[in-house]
Amino acid sequence: LEAKLKRDILQQLTAVQKFFGWQKWSLGGIIQLWQNRLLQLEREYKRMTHRDLSSEVKKSKVLEDLLTNAKTYLDKEEFGKAEEVLIDALALNDHHRETYFLLVQAYQGKRELEHAKETLEYLLRLTHHEDPKVYQGLAQISAERGNLKEAEEDYLRSISLDENNYVYYLQLAQIYQDLEEFDKALEAAKKSLILAPNNPKILDFLVELSAILGDKEQGFDYLERLIGVNPDNNKIDLLRKKLEAI
Repeated sequence: LEAKLKRDILQQLTAVQKFFGWQKWSLGGIIQLWQNRLLQLEREYKRMTHRDLSSEVKKSKVLEDLLTNAKTYLDKEEFGKAEEVLIDALALNDHHRETYFLLVQAYQGKRELEHAKETLEYLLRLTHHEDPKVYQGLAQISAERGNLKEAEEDYLRSISLDENNYVYYLQLAQIYQDLEEFDKALEAAKKSLILAPNNPKILDFLVELSAILGDKEQGFDYLERLIGVNPDNNKIDLLRKKLEAI
């Protein structure tokens, strides 16, 4: 049984190692980090002999448990432990998209933004450039680095792939506000509101933006809507004062 399990585990490791073909397009230190972890997994295969990982059902259960543990570590902000668990998960299934998305969260938590970006760039290939969440992740990283025009481009790509997600429009509006392109910010925020008409975060943003634009009437319209959907919002008095000061 041990020999059989060793073969199975090594097959999984080989599959993941094939994934490292993407080292050809310069992924820097992340490759070494992951390879080191995979070597550690290979050395530890004996501890797994009590699990028959040849069963696809059991593999799926183990993967599910690993992802649950990783999410727990992420919630606790134990990002290093989450990373280790997620690389264990990659040894079981190197094409599991959720694993990579969670790994991005771990790297962002560790402030390893380059590793997070490299992982998302691999996800682009894995998803054939068709997953809007990947572009959203790249946009968020660009925004964190202050590359607002790059963030704009990636949010626009997200929207081109999913025109019905209000979050993408709102995040794009925030980028335009940071770029001081307020008319574009207003347009994007209004599109977001059409998709989620009672969302207090969008209404809050539109009140703030109306104050910046000096549009008192529009600002109070949005403020009244905000009060209607979220009367306990602790910013209401502050927002009202901003509009009254126009």
